[in-house]
Amino acid sequence: MSRRGVAALAVALLIVACGSPFQVGPFPGTSWVDRAGDPVPPRVLALYADDCPGRESAAFLDVLWPLNPPPDQATHMRRFVRDPSAVMPTERLLAPYGAGSALPVGAQFSGYSAGDVQLWIGHDSDIYLYLVEGPRVEALARAVDENVGCTTAP
Repeated sequence: MSRRGVAALAVALLIVACGSPFQVGPFPGTSWVDRAGDPVPPRVLALYADDCPGRESAAFLDVLWPLNPPPDQATHMRRFVRDPSAVMPTERLLAPYGAGSALPVGAQFSGYSAGDVQLWIGHDSDIYLYLVEGPRVEALARAVDENVGCTTAP
């Protein structure tokens, strides 16, 4: 294959890898299951679209924290933000959203999935959680607080 052909293939793969891995609906949003295939209640894990005008492309991932605790040890919710169009105020996030990211060394599958999308956790879970679909990885940045969006989780 020529250099031009290799370059075209690389660009095509990059475009596919950086594309949006799934659609996000209104609260409670995407249905998640655990390792056993049992439904996960939205109070434990929910991914849903922002309903603020002009920010509909953003989504929130609310997670009961710590992730996968014994039932009596989960203490609070953490909100992570999926922001592929960069519509969220950056001062409301602990780090930038990362489309086309790579999983950190030592990252582990959380046991939660929604269709082909899996939730992964790394050593940097105070800042990021990862959505993985095949070769695509998105780093969802943690919100400064749970009041970052117009939608209020129940």
